Amino acid sequence: YLEHAPAQVVRAFVAERPGLRLREDAAGNLLVSLGNSRASAPLVFVAHLDHPGFAVTRVFRGVAHLEFRGGVRLAHARRGAKLAFYEPGGTRPVGKGTLVFAKGGAGSGKTMLASGRARVDSGSAAAGGFTMWDFPAMSIRGGRILSRCLDDLLGAAAALSALDVLHRRPPRGAAVQALFTRAEEVGFYGTLEAIRLRTLARGARVLSLETSRALPHAPQGGGVIVRVGDARSLFDARLMAVLHAAAKDLAAADPSFRFQRKLMDGGSCEATPFCAAGYQAGGLALPLGNYHNMAGLDRGAKTIGPESVALTDYNAMVKLLIRLGELSGTLGTREKSSEAWMGPLARAAQEALGKAPRTAASPRPTRVPGRASRRRPS
Repeated sequence: YLEHAPAQVVRAFVAERPGLRLREDAAGNLLVSLGNSRASAPLVFVAHLDHPGFAVTRVFRGVAHLEFRGGVRLAHARRGAKLAFYEPGGTRPVGKGTLVFAKGGAGSGKTMLASGRARVDSGSAAAGGFTMWDFPAMSIRGGRILSRCLDDLLGAAAALSALDVLHRRPPRGAAVQALFTRAEEVGFYGTLEAIRLRTLARGARVLSLETSRALPHAPQGGGVIVRVGDARSLFDARLMAVLHAAAKDLAAADPSFRFQRKLMDGGSCEATPFCAAGYQAGGLALPLGNYHNMAGLDRGAKTIGPESVALTDYNAMVKLLIRLGELSGTLGTREKSSEAWMGPLARAAQEALGKAPRTAASPRPTRVPGRASRRRPS
């Protein structure tokens, strides 16, 4: 619930670009629009503005009491981890501290970090503020983007990057939107409110942009992922076919563009609630290292570390979003053409089976001795 700083970046971005329009719904989600404002089926990029972290509930005698919001395993939150304290809306720390106690949740959530306490080592901390693991805001090393927070600010950055290109020369008939949601990490709250409030047109084609845990079959550096599903559901097959076709066309035209088509079931994303609500939804993802700042998920010591994404994967996502934005006015026709391969096969099937000998009529069932026949009541 402390997405003030990234939300302000979105507002400033729109204010500097006259071709874009901004609307805020009653839940605080931000909707940026480009092109046809009356389109019944716009293409909507969706990214969330929050990241797992601590909220400061009280400070007493140099100790900050913390409530964790989001999914991090308790085993990774080791005593002695370094923290930075921020004011709401702040982008620079106002204090530094050390985690001295961490506690899991109740019941089935007892293995997940729920609360803790931190010693304030320097500067200050105040109730109502927030706390993050003390890593740099961003750096690029060895071809990777490193940050204390990439999930899902990098998805939001990709959406803004695509809009920055598209707004300069809006494609004819384009209808592109970007929805920036709140409180995704605690249960898709912003998304669920956007659905209830009808923030998007009912016919919108929704594309969740995520940084998703890198998996052995979906490695970093392999390209942007055309995500066919997540841990909870499979996405809309028609939309995913269009995304896959667009990615293949882009790869054929641009040798530097790489993509993967994968099921990313290391977590769930906003395409799932949109699909469940009846929207046509799909996803793109960037393979994320140290998912939710958890180092050692697959091997090595379990601790906290900065998140990472391959720079080439991020650039590939932006390229694909720009291409999809250019196609946004014709996605309906492309959905139909994406199944064009069925036509020739259907005609071949009709011809082959129409001429083939038909199967003989099934023999009448033989009555088994000793069993009473079951007759329907008259």
